[in-house]
Amino acid sequence: MSAPPMDMEGQRLLSRLTDWLPPGAAPAVLVTIWAVQGSTPRGPGARLLCRGGRLLAGTIGGGHLEEEALREAAQCETAAAGGNDAEAATPTATEVREDADATGQTARLCRYPLGAQLGQCCGGIVWLHYRLVTPAGALALSHALDRARQTGQPLETHFAGEALRETPTALPTVLIFGAGHVGSALARVLQPLPWRLLVVDHRPEWADRVRFPPGTEVVCTEPLRLLAAWGWLGAQAQNSQAAQRLTAHGKPLPVAPPPLATRALVMTHDHALDRDLTEVLLRVPEQLDFVGLIGSASKIAVTQQRLRQRGVPDALLARLHAPIGLRLADGQLLGNKLPGQIAISVAAQLLAHDQAAL
Repeated sequence: MSAPPMDMEGQRLLSRLTDWLPPGAAPAVLVTIWAVQGSTPRGPGARLLCRGGRLLAGTIGGGHLEEEALREAAQCETAAAGGNDAEAATPTATEVREDADATGQTARLCRYPLGAQLGQCCGGIVWLHYRLVTPAGALALSHALDRARQTGQPLETHFAGEALRETPTALPTVLIFGAGHVGSALARVLQPLPWRLLVVDHRPEWADRVRFPPGTEVVCTEPLRLLAAWGWLGAQAQNSQAAQRLTAHGKPLPVAPPPLATRALVMTHDHALDRDLTEVLLRVPEQLDFVGLIGSASKIAVTQQRLRQRGVPDALLARLHAPIGLRLADGQLLGNKLPGQIAISVAAQLLAHDQAAL
C-alpha cells in the first residue's frame, strides 16, 4: 500500500531543519501530527519546531492545540535535561504514551480532543508526536528525506512498533536570479509558503544570508555557471571547464530542482545577463513551469527583439512572463516601483499561476 504524500509545509521544514539547528545549537522539539480523527485544522505530517516553549518554524494549525503543543514540548525538554517532570501529565491530553526513539531519546505521543478539551470548534481528535532533535539529528533527518526523495520510498517516523509513512513530493521551487532589493523582498514575502526558495547571485555583498529569511538557499556564484553544472545548458556545457571550476572548490552545489516544478525569476543588476539567463531558461529542454523577467516595457521590448535575433522562436518567447507581476482587470500591473510592492505583485502572480494549474 502506497504512503500518502507528505504535507508540503512539513516537508519543507524537514528539508531546512539544519537552518534552525546548526552545529552547536541547543536541541529543539519537533512536533508532528501523527494521526487525526474527524474534523481537524491540519492533517498527518504537519510539523512545527520549537525550543523553550517558543515557536521556531512551522505550524500544526494554530489555536489552543498549538499552544498546548508548545507547552508540552517545553516539558519534554525539561524531562530530557533531567529536570522535574512531575507536571508532564497534560490535562488536555486524554492519553500520553512514551517510547525510546532510534537515538535513545524518549518520544511522546499525546491524544487531544479538540472540542470540549481545547475549545476548538473543529471537534476532531489529534495525535501529536514529540521528538527532541539535536543538530546531528536534524542533519540525519534531512539526509533521510533526501534518500526518500531519491529512491521514491516513503519517509518513516517510528513509535512503539508503529510508523507514520509519508511520500516526499517535488516541492515547487522559486529560483530567483538576483539578490538585490526586489529579490530580498520577494524571498520574505514567499517565506511562509511551502515552496523551496533558491536565490543566486555572484556578488558576495548581496548574496548574504543575513539579508534573507530562514529557509532560503542563498548561492554566491555566477548564475550561468550554476546552470551549466546542473546540465541545463546541455551536456557539453555541463562538462565544460567553467562548470568544473564551480564544483572544484569542494562546496556542495544546491540540488537542481525539477524543471517542471520550477518558477524562475530573472532580476539581476545586469541587463545583458538578464537576456542570457532568459534565453537559457526558455531553451531548457524539459520546459520550466514559469519563466519571468523583471523590467520596464522598453527593457522587455528590447530583450524580446534581441532574443529573436538570436534565433529564439516566438513559441518560446510566448512562454515568457514579462514584465513580472500581477495584472489587474484594466491591464495595469499591481504595485509600483518600490521593492516591497513589486515583491507582493510577483507573489500574487505566482499564486494565481498555481491556482490556474489546479
